Amino acid sequence: MRPRLKTPTRWLLAATAPLAAPLAVTAAQADSGTTGYGGPGNVLNPTAQVMNRARDNDGLSIIDDVTRTPTGLMYPVPFRTPDMTQSQSDPDWWTQGWFEAGIMGTFGQDSRSAALNEYGDWKNGFTVTGLGFSAENRKTALHASAYGQNLGRTDQYYQVDVGRYGVFDLQAYFDSIPHTFSTTAKSLWDGAGTGNLTLRGGLTPGGSTPAQVNAVAAAVGPSTLRILREKAGSSLTYTADEHTELFLKISDEQRNGTQPISATFGYPFQNGATQLIQPIHYQTVDVTGGVRYKEQNFQANLAYAGSFFRNDILDLTWQNPGLTSNTTPGAYIPQTGRLSLAPNNDYHTVKGDLAVQLSPASRFTASLSYSLMRQDDELQAPSTGAGLITSGANTINLGQWNSASALSQPTANAAINILNAVAQYHYTVSPDLGLTVEVRDRDEANRTNYVAYNPQTGQYGYIAIDGGLAPFIPSLSGIYQANTPGSLVQIRNMPFANNELQATVKAAYRLDTHWKLDLSYENDTIDHTVREIADAHDNIARLQVSTTGYEWGTARLSYEFARRIGSDYQSNPYTPYYSSALPGYIPATPAGDPAFALADLRKFDVANRTEHVLRGQANYILSPRSDLQLTGSVKVDEYDAAYGLQATHAYDVTAAYTYQMSAATTLTGYFTYQNQDRGVANINATGSGTSGSAGSAGYPLANGWTETVGSDNYTVGLNAHHSWGVISLNADYTFTRARTAIDYAFASTGAFFNSLTPAQAGSSFPDITYDSHALQTDVRWQMSEELSYRLYYRFNYERVVDFHYTGLTAGAINNNTYLGVVPETYTVQTIGLLVQYVF
Repeated sequence: MRPRLKTPTRWLLAATAPLAAPLAVTAAQADSGTTGYGGPGNVLNPTAQVMNRARDNDGLSIIDDVTRTPTGLMYPVPFRTPDMTQSQSDPDWWTQGWFEAGIMGTFGQDSRSAALNEYGDWKNGFTVTGLGFSAENRKTALHASAYGQNLGRTDQYYQVDVGRYGVFDLQAYFDSIPHTFSTTAKSLWDGAGTGNLTLRGGLTPGGSTPAQVNAVAAAVGPSTLRILREKAGSSLTYTADEHTELFLKISDEQRNGTQPISATFGYPFQNGATQLIQPIHYQTVDVTGGVRYKEQNFQANLAYAGSFFRNDILDLTWQNPGLTSNTTPGAYIPQTGRLSLAPNNDYHTVKGDLAVQLSPASRFTASLSYSLMRQDDELQAPSTGAGLITSGANTINLGQWNSASALSQPTANAAINILNAVAQYHYTVSPDLGLTVEVRDRDEANRTNYVAYNPQTGQYGYIAIDGGLAPFIPSLSGIYQANTPGSLVQIRNMPFANNELQATVKAAYRLDTHWKLDLSYENDTIDHTVREIADAHDNIARLQVSTTGYEWGTARLSYEFARRIGSDYQSNPYTPYYSSALPGYIPATPAGDPAFALADLRKFDVANRTEHVLRGQANYILSPRSDLQLTGSVKVDEYDAAYGLQATHAYDVTAAYTYQMSAATTLTGYFTYQNQDRGVANINATGSGTSGSAGSAGYPLANGWTETVGSDNYTVGLNAHHSWGVISLNADYTFTRARTAIDYAFASTGAFFNSLTPAQAGSSFPDITYDSHALQTDVRWQMSEELSYRLYYRFNYERVVDFHYTGLTAGAINNNTYLGVVPETYTVQTIGLLVQYVF
């Protein structure tokens, strides 16, 4: 495992080092947009203030404390920023510094809940919520600043910036974000966080019983599954002259921790499924550099971007408890299993773009990029076992499949190349009419070519899940048996790729002083490789009417119609990648193999589709001190599909009200409702016959079923702010309610293998519900311009009810093993007393 940086200081030094040399001989213009850093912000500071301050009762204007955006909405009351202090020894320098620290505590029902701590750190005790300084020389334009928040916590961040305004800027940063998955996981294995999981004492690989598994699970204490993402980066920009700017950025992101992952040696009712603990030891290095050139009527950019992902643990091996329904004496039960984890990979792209003002009325822009994606990790052997398994009348010796010698090539040699080209021409016909023509071309070439062939045995295929399926379904052993009819297995990778040509025409026409009309038509031609349709055409027409300049406010209404039509649908385009393409292949019956899929089934991303989208927005100025904003949309997708995804309907509406009694007193409230419905239909296959048509022996109508999923989401939010001079109060409350209903119908019990009676099956699952309450208040006493005290209070409640987790506990259930990872309801309160000093 590679050594890793442990502290923010070492992170920043490492990230800044590549830029130190250029800084010594060059300079750069400030451009935080090149850093790839989203800036400060965490659960304690969601507004991303560099310095936590009270609102400024003077507002944004000395004329009126109410100011509005171009769309008519009121600007929020700004935060008060203290003035900088002029240096006595060097009057050209102005400085400012601050810190905020105090005591915080979180208590209540399950304050360790994974949901509460998913992206934040709520531990108790002393905390430095923020500190920093800034300095600028108002004669030389030199500047420097540094700040940090939540020092020493897992959601901390820091940033340092030095430069000269208009000349150069060097920035370095470090931020950290936790992601907690569970605090209640109970593992049957030792070695969590590594690539090798060994069963705890009391369990035997391949020979444990459910009682033994439950006993071990009961004795194991709960553990936390969490990933910590830490990212450090730096950027440098330099203005070489009035036309040329150079920029460079680099970032290093590391993710370390554990998360749940599932594995199996068969179907759940056979060898069972199991939940494991996956190790996460990722590193991603991103590098971007380039040059910008500009003149009065010409601009051009040339840039390179590279991303390099590395995983310290490329596979996960675990010992199998051995829970199985295969009780035949001497039956093969895998003792170990292995999962391949995320592979190392590289990404490179070179992009150039330009913009030319051809005349006062016309403008041309273009962009061209070429990207390379590469992955060449060592491939894993098909099996970890060494026993014998049966595949019908054949026997497979796993000893001939458990080493790299069983592979046709040692590494993946995976490669994808992508060419993107964009050209746009805009012409202003008149002050009221503008026309735009745009063409986009994306060509993707998947050059990955792998054949699953074992040189030691002369056989095609790859052992399926370490041989666990073979005793139950010999045809699913994963190995092609040339002498066995219907031995259908995948033997090659499928080089999925899409080529897309997009042409768009737009017109913008101003009807009068207040009204504007926008029209556009777009045609997308998509060529698919290894898909059910060879090509598709998506035609999209848009119409938008908007109005501005009225005393009452602004409004916008748009409608979009899209129709996608593809070539003839082939339910099985994958034959060249299966053993059925090999010479001498014997079909399952003289009439052929069972149908690969229901012929009438349509995959939604390539199916013919008709789409309607209606969007509206209105901003109303109800009074000089109050606003009302209404937004909403309706989206209807209808698929030309008797089976598969048939339709989706979604709509939402939001109303927001703002009242500024004065800069000292404001009230904001909003309500949002979202709804979505989806309908799916399918037929359970029998494996009989060769026809894939609905109603055939392979897909009898009696095995048909339908499902509808509907979700409703409500969110209500309130914010109140009031200031009594040096005392101010800010309160935020948010309530969210979500409900998902899943209903289904079936023609007969054949839709679910006759495993239940109609009464047992019912017609719906219990609703999935989510409820959340969050209240946060801040009471601040601004004792002086420099010193303030802040009393912080937060109440959180979250509850998830999901039938998928009903009765789920750590241990064995029907030959399946679980970690006991379930939604963790919580009701907690957080109280903090903080002091801030500005100097």
